Amino acid sequence: MQLPNVEEMSSAEKKWFAHSIAGMVVADGRTDQSEMNFLKEAINFLDDKEEVSKIMNVIKEGKTPEMSSLEIDPKQAFLMLKYLAQLMVADANLATKEISFFLLAGRLLGFNNEILTKFWKSARALLEKDLPQGIIETPNLKAKVCLTKVDETGFSFRMNKAMMPNVKIRLKVCKPFQADHPLEGDDAYWDVVTCKMSKQYPVKFDEGRYMVRATFEQKLADFHGILQIIHPENYAVVSDGGFFKTNKNSLLGSYVGCYVCDNPRIKFFVLHSKSMITEPNIFGVSSFIRSVGKLDFCDFNLIQVASCSKCGFSSNDKEHFNRLKSDKSVFSVEEFSTGWEEKVSPFLKKAQAAADKFYGEDRDMELGILSYDLAIATFEQLARFISDDQKKGEVLRKQTSMLMIQAELLMESKVRDAAEANLNKVVDLWVPIFERLKGSLMIHVCLLLFQIKIYFNDLQSAAQYMKFMDNFDTEGKLEEGTEEYKELKLSSAKLKATFDDRGLLSKKILKHFHLDDM
Repeated sequence: MQLPNVEEMSSAEKKWFAHSIAGMVVADGRTDQSEMNFLKEAINFLDDKEEVSKIMNVIKEGKTPEMSSLEIDPKQAFLMLKYLAQLMVADANLATKEISFFLLAGRLLGFNNEILTKFWKSARALLEKDLPQGIIETPNLKAKVCLTKVDETGFSFRMNKAMMPNVKIRLKVCKPFQADHPLEGDDAYWDVVTCKMSKQYPVKFDEGRYMVRATFEQKLADFHGILQIIHPENYAVVSDGGFFKTNKNSLLGSYVGCYVCDNPRIKFFVLHSKSMITEPNIFGVSSFIRSVGKLDFCDFNLIQVASCSKCGFSSNDKEHFNRLKSDKSVFSVEEFSTGWEEKVSPFLKKAQAAADKFYGEDRDMELGILSYDLAIATFEQLARFISDDQKKGEVLRKQTSMLMIQAELLMESKVRDAAEANLNKVVDLWVPIFERLKGSLMIHVCLLLFQIKIYFNDLQSAAQYMKFMDNFDTEGKLEEGTEEYKELKLSSAKLKATFDDRGLLSKKILKHFHLDDM
C-alpha cells in the first residue's frame, strides 16, 4: 500500500497518523502477525522513536489510542483515509469494530458519512473478490453471494433483504476462475448441495443488509466443492508423482510429468487459497503485495510457470502436464515436437544453467521473466498447428496471459521498453483474427485491446473497439444470465471506466502499470 507523503507532514500530523494505524491494528481485538509486520514498517516515518515504542506497547496491550480531530490538507487526509481502508482488510477479515474505528478516524479527518461508507464498502469489495463465490436458490429468489466462514457444518453469506426462517437453500459453489481458461454454463459450478437457513442478523453500518448462516443438510462430497474450500491442500494438484515439501508454508508442491519428453519430475507449485493480498494493475494482472496471517510471502508470479528441465516445455496450467496414469495429452506431441528443440534452445540453456534456482521456488526476478519466455514460446508452438480460429484463440489467450504477466514483471524491473513491447505483441496476436472470434472470447479480447490502445494514447484505434463493444448486442439477443451476457455487461462497464479515466491511464502519466505509482 502506498503511504501518504509523510515528508510533507508536521510532527503532530505524523503522530496522529501513526496512532490511527495502531488503532486500526487493534480494533478487532486480535493482532494478526501480518498487521504487526506492516505496522512496524509503516510507522518508521515517526521522528520520535520513543513514540514508536509507546505505540507498540499500546498495541501489545490491545488498547485503542486516544485521538482528536485533525486539520490537514484535504489531499493528504484523503490518502490517509485510503491507507486506513486498505489496512482494515490487511488480515483478510473485516470486523464490525474495525469499521467503527475507521468511521471514527474518518470523521476526525473531517469526512462525512457518505464518503466514509463508500470507502469501507470498497474495502469490503476488495476483500470479497478473493472469497469463494456461490449461487443460492430458494423458492423465491436466486442470487450470487460470497461465502464466508465455510466449515463442515455450513457457511455464511450477506443478503440485501431478510430471508424466511428455516427456508431451504440450494447452493452451487463456483469453481475457481481461471482467466486464461474460463469455464462456462453448468461447468462453472460444482454440484448442488442442499442447506437450510439457521439464523440471520442485520449487518451493522449497512442498512437493509443481513448476514445469513446456513447449515448443510447432506453429507459433503468432492463434487460439491465445499471440501476444496475447507481443505485446499488436499486438492491442489492430484498427481501420481506425489507431493514434495516446500520451504514456504504458503505453497503446495507436486511432481508432474512432461508429455513431450516423458520427464516425470517436474515441480508444479500451487498457492494456498487466500494466502496473499494482491493488487491488480490497469490491465487486471495481479501483483502479490504481502501474505496473510503467519503464511510466508510468495511472489507467485515468479514461480507459477512449471518448466521441464529436459525439453523446456513450460506452462502454468496443470492440464498441460501428465498428472495421472490415465491422463492423455490435450495436444499433439508429434506436431508440437516439430522444430521445438531449435526454438526453445536459447531459453532452455539459460534455465539449465541456473539449475535448482530456476526449477525450484526461489526464482528471482530475472529467472521469473525467463520462465515466461519459455511459456510464451510453448504457447506459440501449440498455436502453430491449430487452424480453427476459436480453438487457436483459447491458446492465444493463454499466451496473452503469459505476455501480460511478464510485462508486469518487466515494468517492476524498470525495463519499460520490453514491457511495452509485450503489449504490442498482444495486439499483433489478436488483430489478424479478432473479427473471426466468437462469444465471450471476442468480448474479453476487445476490452484488452481497448485498454492497451488507451495506454498508448491511440484514441483513434481505441474508439473502434469501443464502437464494436457498443454494437455487440444492439438487438438484445443475448439471453440474460448466460456467460456471454455477463461477460458483455462486465467488460462494457470496465471499458467505460477505462475511457472515463483515460487521462490517468496513459504511458505519459504512469511510471508503472499501477495507478498508485502516480
